[in-house]
Amino acid sequence: MKATSCLQCREAKRRCVKRTIDAPCSNCQRKNIACSSHVVSSQTTPAPKENQELLPGLTDELAVEFVESYLTHLDGRPNSIFHQETLRRQVRRREIGDALLYSICALGSKFSPKSEHRALEALLTKEAKRLVQADLENVCIENVQTCILLSLLSAGNCHTSSETLFLRIAIGMAEVLQLNFSADEPSIASETALRTWWSLYILDRWCSSGLGIPRHLDNPHCPDSSPLPIDETSFKRLSPSSLAQNPRRTSGIFAHMVTLIQHFGQIQGLNRAMAKGAMAPKVKCDAIKVIGQKLESWKASLSENMQMTVQNIYSHQQNDLGGHFIALHLVFHHLSALVYFNSLETKEQSYMGQEDHVALCKSHASSFSSMLHTSRQMSGCQQNYPTVGHMTTVASAVLLHTLLLGEPEDIPKARQELNTNFEALIELRQYWPATEAMINRLMTFQKLCLLSTESHKLDGWMVRFLLEHSLGLMKRNFPTIPQTLDIESEDFTTRTNELLQEGRYTDFDLFNQS
Repeated sequence: MKATSCLQCREAKRRCVKRTIDAPCSNCQRKNIACSSHVVSSQTTPAPKENQELLPGLTDELAVEFVESYLTHLDGRPNSIFHQETLRRQVRRREIGDALLYSICALGSKFSPKSEHRALEALLTKEAKRLVQADLENVCIENVQTCILLSLLSAGNCHTSSETLFLRIAIGMAEVLQLNFSADEPSIASETALRTWWSLYILDRWCSSGLGIPRHLDNPHCPDSSPLPIDETSFKRLSPSSLAQNPRRTSGIFAHMVTLIQHFGQIQGLNRAMAKGAMAPKVKCDAIKVIGQKLESWKASLSENMQMTVQNIYSHQQNDLGGHFIALHLVFHHLSALVYFNSLETKEQSYMGQEDHVALCKSHASSFSSMLHTSRQMSGCQQNYPTVGHMTTVASAVLLHTLLLGEPEDIPKARQELNTNFEALIELRQYWPATEAMINRLMTFQKLCLLSTESHKLDGWMVRFLLEHSLGLMKRNFPTIPQTLDIESEDFTTRTNELLQEGRYTDFDLFNQS
């Protein structure tokens, strides 16, 4: 969506520039005339602070604690919608709307070590929903941010319809407010608006994929119509009374996430097309190569400090960006594994270069798993947002291929990575109930792998497994070996025990009980 010029600038054929999102343009201000693109004040009024008193059980001190918990565990990973110091100041001074405060606190409470604090999540979420629903006609950035957070809460708590509803409301408000417009010189307000816009762009890609519905922000003007966010360090240094010291826009982690996620739509389209089974081998191979090369070009274009190295992880960790940095590269490996997943479906080579694609798919799944394990060992680098559960399940499905069908020398590494992935899922489940469905999907998939050599065949069922993570798995019909083999049969139990002895089977139930 392009930012529109006001009528006055259009008629005069002048460039229309606004200092902030909700201000009239500089030309109209200079001439002291009404600006047609100026959003009326009723639409930009901050969300109301309904009560002087907070909800029962939520003190001012606890609210500050929950906000810090949110900033530590989630901010900058699934989305980037706050200038941290501004948010802290607004919370301390009670200058933040109740709906937004409660939605932040609901997310932050998830990570509290105290059960009585975690128990506040349901009440906080319910009240945040009530307040924002009563204030829907107030189109302001606070309500956009609130709806984004309520969408995240809904996604992680198994309420997929609400996830989509709140996200679409946020997108609609953002379009009205033209949040994708940015002033020439970055300010806290303009950069927060821009980051909120791009967060919606990214979330729209994930949410629509998870439910198998069309993307809303997928059009020819996006993302070319809007500047990318400035780097995290410059954004952090912005103060209310000053503009950026360096007006040159340098891309940071979040900007790179935007350019990476651009490829997600094409990857989804390719997998859906291949699943129909009508694509000729050479056409399939060429299409895979094209997207694979685009992802590699994206990686090669990263500056030296953005490349995945141990030194860079520590460097970003020192700047409180370790989790953001690892999240970026996890998504890269996830998307890359999706590109090459089709190559796993048969042991016989169906097109030239398939063996190379198999190796690439397994390499990306292994890198994802190793990186996820590393993130869990480092302070401030943990990946605690819902989508991680889905990405981990996809990587584990690739590892299962190695475990069951790979060479003996590859088994120990694949088994170890599969085990640490499952441990990560169990850990994630304590925060996000939706992770339980991801665990069940992985356990179901392993059982199907034991029933057939076509378990990794890219069909409609596998598309749902790989992409539509918010939908339940259907019954899968494919040939079993032998035909009499069934999950409930003694033969299946015998085969499971044999593979367990060979180290080719992981008993996920043992992890699940711990």
